[in-house]
Amino acid sequence: MPVSILSFQRILCLAVVAVAAACHKPVPEPDAVPLPAELKAYTLFEPGTHWIYRDSATQRLDSVWVVSTEKEILRMGSGGTSDRVALKYEAFTVRTNSLIGGNFYYTILRECGLPYRENQSTKGPCWVLERGRYLPNSTADEGSELVFPYRIDKDKPTFLVAYAAVMYPYWYSQPVVLNGTSYAGLLQVKLTADASEDGWPTHYYWVPGQGVVLRRINRNGRWQTWQLVRSHIVQ
Repeated sequence: MPVSILSFQRILCLAVVAVAAACHKPVPEPDAVPLPAELKAYTLFEPGTHWIYRDSATQRLDSVWVVSTEKEILRMGSGGTSDRVALKYEAFTVRTNSLIGGNFYYTILRECGLPYRENQSTKGPCWVLERGRYLPNSTADEGSELVFPYRIDKDKPTFLVAYAAVMYPYWYSQPVVLNGTSYAGLLQVKLTADASEDGWPTHYYWVPGQGVVLRRINRNGRWQTWQLVRSHIVQ
């Protein structure tokens, strides 16, 4: 049966569309990069977790507790006009309240792509933890700063540029005694200015399975030290 010119053109158009569709099949998304277990031990805590800290100067106690923990998969594009997902990674946001210190969020961010592994610390930390104040019943957050790097070399002084400060982290391979208590795996982070603490110089002392065991803030040249007294941890 002869094919009309109109029918032939319709068939040709359908063929072109089919070929174009075949050539533009969606690219499968990569697998999500998991959060290292060691990183989670320092930073990821579930509701039911609480810490009691004491101000070394006034002996006041402050209670801090986890309000919520949100886990998600974040996607990063390849850039340009492409909408292809180049990197996926596990992430979380932990929100805490306290009686004295205020309300804070802690969000994990990945700073490097797939070619870098967590143990290639000489290229810079692949993961950083952002801390900031959040306002209850509001979507607005304020005063964020990077307060924890992962992974860095142990027993090696280094410095990193944070948001509004220079960070001096140090990861001890041997237990460290702080105010009479010995801590294994201590990672010390000193910030020249901490936006989450109104820009004051702040030091954080992180321990796996406990989080921050000591925090020091220098306000107008006077150091205030909050040390962990006791805690209940849910991870």
